[in-house]
Amino acid sequence: MFNAHTTSPKTIEGWLVQRVADYTERAPHQVDPATPLSELGIDSVSAVNLCGEIEDRWSLDIDPTLVFDYPTIARIATFLADEFAAAA
Repeated sequence: MFNAHTTSPKTIEGWLVQRVADYTERAPHQVDPATPLSELGIDSVSAVNLCGEIEDRWSLDIDPTLVFDYPTIARIATFLADEFAAAA
């Protein structure tokens, strides 16, 4: 199943920063987890792809509206960590 290290908010956030950096062709240090994904340049296609990657990474069913419900990397990471904690 999941372990506390791989599902901590900071670990999830780091993974999301890397993925968003790849999508937006930025260095990870240029991706602020508190900035809305739309301001970072994530479009709807990239958002759907990111949700698919989250599903693959953690074997979850994620609604593509996740990026609208939780518009920043930090908020997504907290939401996912809370989901993992509730499932544990």
